[in-house]
Amino acid sequence: MKNIRHSYTYIRRCMSNRALPESVYFYTFHKCASTLFSRYVLKNVDGLYNMDYASQISSGNRVWQKKLTFEERGFIYGPIRISANETTPVGKMLVKPTIGHDFIRDKVALFLVRDPRDILISSYYSFGFTHGLSRVVELRKRQENRRKRICKQTLDEYVLQAAENQIKFFGILYDLSNACERSVILKYEDMVDDFDTFTEQLRRYVFIKDSVIHGIYERSRPRKIEDLTSHRRSGQVQGFRHKLEEGTIDALSRKLADTLSLFGYKA
Repeated sequence: MKNIRHSYTYIRRCMSNRALPESVYFYTFHKCASTLFSRYVLKNVDGLYNMDYASQISSGNRVWQKKLTFEERGFIYGPIRISANETTPVGKMLVKPTIGHDFIRDKVALFLVRDPRDILISSYYSFGFTHGLSRVVELRKRQENRRKRICKQTLDEYVLQAAENQIKFFGILYDLSNACERSVILKYEDMVDDFDTFTEQLRRYVFIKDSVIHGIYERSRPRKIEDLTSHRRSGQVQGFRHKLEEGTIDALSRKLADTLSLFGYKA
C-alpha cells in the first residue's frame, strides 16, 4: 500500500503544479522488452512518475478495481500491453479504455514494436514454460490453462496458430499511432542493433539521463547463449530464423506479409 499512497500524493501535487511535464503513454506488446521498460526505463524518466496500472491490477490490489484515472501532467502510464487478453481485468480496465482514437488523439505516446515472428517465438517459450504465475486466482487459472494448451503444441504449430492475434495487435497499434500526432514508434531491433537511433527516438518526447541510457544499453544486450529456463530466453534479433522450419518461416511470413510491410520488416 506504500506505493499506492505515494502515487496519490504525487497525483495531488500534479493537480496543483501546471509546470510538470505533460503525461506520456507507453504502448507495446508482451515479449517486446515490456519487462525492461516496466522495471527500469519508465521508472527512470525525468519529471514523470511511472504509473504501471497493469502490474497493480495483476498483483491483486483491490483499489484498482475502480475506474482508472489518467492525469494530464506528471505521469508516464505503462506499459500498456495491447496484447493483453481483452476478457481479463487488465484488458477490460486498462487496455480497452486507452486504445480508443478519441482517447489518444491529444496525448503524447510512445509505441514499441518488435518483429512479430520473434514475438511469437518468445511467447511460446514464455507462456508455455517459464512465465511466472499470478497470485490472483482468476488470472492464475487462465495462465495455467494457456500453459497446458501451448505445451500440447510444437513451436511451429503454435506460431502459425497464433499469427492472427499478432496481426490484430499490430493493427491496433498502427491505428493508434496514426491517431496520435505526438507519437513515435520505437523498434526493438534498433534498441539491439542501432542504439543511437533508438535513443534519439526515445528522447523525442521524454527526458532520460545519460546514465539511464547506458543502463538501457547494458540491460538490452541479447544473451550469448540461449537459456530456455529463463523469462529472458535470448533477446536475439531475427531469432525465428534459427528456431523454425523453413516451410514454417515461409508460411508465417506470408500470413504476416501486410503487417511486416507496414512496420518495415523484411519477409
